[in-house]
Formats: sequence, structure tokens, C-alpha cells
Amino acid sequence: MIRRSAGQVRAVMGGVYALDFGAILMLAHAMGALNPLLVDVLPEIEPIVVNAYRRNADPS
Repeated sequence: MIRRSAGQVRAVMGGVYALDFGAILMLAHAMGALNPLLVDVLPEIEPIVVNAYRRNADPS
């Protein structure tokens, strides 16, 4: 579920700035993976995913 959630992002011209928690929770529900642990972990993994997008977008 965490791997799939990395595709549910909020982005602008400058790049990804956040995860779309609403979309992630709906995806988890559809997959039968919605549970309290996921809800607790999402805010903790958000900066990791956003920083990974930034590193991949950095041309240097």
C-alpha cells in the first residue's frame, strides 16, 4: 500500500509538494488495506516520498 500511495501526490509547476491523503485513503479502502496503522503512518512517510520526488527531479 505504501508503494502505491507514492503515486497519489499533490503537485504544481514547481513539483510535488504533498501526498493526497484523500486519494490514498480511498485507494486503501478499495484494496481492503485501510486500517489505523496506515492512517498513523501517512504523515510520517509524506516527507520521505516528497523528498524522493525532489531528488529525482533535481538535474544536478
